Order: sequence, then structure tokens, then C-alpha cells
Amino acid sequence: SGKIAVSYSVLNFQDKRLNDPHMSSSAYIWDITNSNKPIVGIVPPSLLSCLRYNPKNLDTLVGGSCNGMISYYDLRKPNGPTGTCRPVECSAIEKSHHDPVSDVYWISSKTGHQCVSVSTDGQMLWWDTRKLEEPIDRLILETNSKAGEVTLGGSSLEYSTEAGPTKFLVGTEQGIVVSVNLRNKKTNNGITIFDTGAGKHQGSIP
Repeated sequence: SGKIAVSYSVLNFQDKRLNDPHMSSSAYIWDITNSNKPIVGIVPPSLLSCLRYNPKNLDTLVGGSCNGMISYYDLRKPNGPTGTCRPVECSAIEKSHHDPVSDVYWISSKTGHQCVSVSTDGQMLWWDTRKLEEPIDRLILETNSKAGEVTLGGSSLEYSTEAGPTKFLVGTEQGIVVSVNLRNKKTNNGITIFDTGAGKHQGSIP
């Protein structure tokens, strides 16, 4: 479409820039053929740490915020002054992530309205953007759900329908790669752990 959506966030705790009254919390949509100014400013409830177009409908986007909330935007319903777009739906903060949202993906569904998010709070949450107040499903990223060993902080997410509509890869703060398959939830909640030995990453997987 020749358009990109760009968000910006400050993730350092108590960063001085967060107190700057002139720092904008908006994300922007740009036309790559005309980069002089953005087409639309997206006005989130909190700085957006991630933002994605809906691949089935490029008029809609979902964002994850530094305060853990998920927000849904429809460019056909800007809900704000000319040139801006405010959320159509937002998750309730008490039912959202407890840390900044690391990543969010639209997933394959009959309605085209579902997405999934991960965060360093150890939760993987599924959402329906038509009713975003609370997640429709939840998974704790544990190394062993029966023993309750270690909860892993999700730092990145990868999803592709070609790999399978129920399969997800999660990178973690601990350097461990996690595979999630919802069709295999009877075994450790569908979680398979990779790279726990000497060959694992030595830091967070971005």
C-alpha cells in the first residue's frame, strides 16, 4: 500500500524523557512516497511499544502500550481531530499485561478480529478487538506447568499462518526460545522449551 506505521516508546524505568511535557506519545502513519509529514497521527492511551496493521484490512491496526494495554484503531473511524486517530477499543488496564507489551500479532480467525500479545510479565494473551476489555484466553509462559518451575518473560513473538494457525514462537528475556502449539495444550499447556542448555542465548531475545 506504500504506507508504514511507526511507533516510539521509552522503556527505561523512570527515564527523564517521560517527564518532558513536549514529548509526543503519538504514533504516525507515513506515505513512503511523501515523507515530508505523516498522513495520520495515532493517539494511544500510553506510548506504543508495538504496532501492527491487520493483514486482512489495512484500515485497522492493533497496538501494545508501555502500560500493558492493548488498543485497536480503525482509520475509517478516527474518533479525534482531523489528522488524528484515537482507539476504537482499549483493554482494561487491570486485565492487561503488567509490563510493557513486547509484541502483538494478528492471528488467523474466522472473524479477522483476533490477535495475540506477549510481555515480559510472563503472560501470552489472546484478544478479540470487537470486545477488547479483557483477553479471551491466557497462557503463562512456564518451563514446566506441573512443577511451576520458572515463568519466562516474553520479549519477542513470531507468528505465521504458513507454519500453522495455532503455532507461535516466543523469544524470552532469559534467552530461551519457547514454542506454543494450542492444539497440544494437554501437554505442558502446549509449551515446548528450546535452548535451555549451554547453547542458549546469553541475553534477552529481541
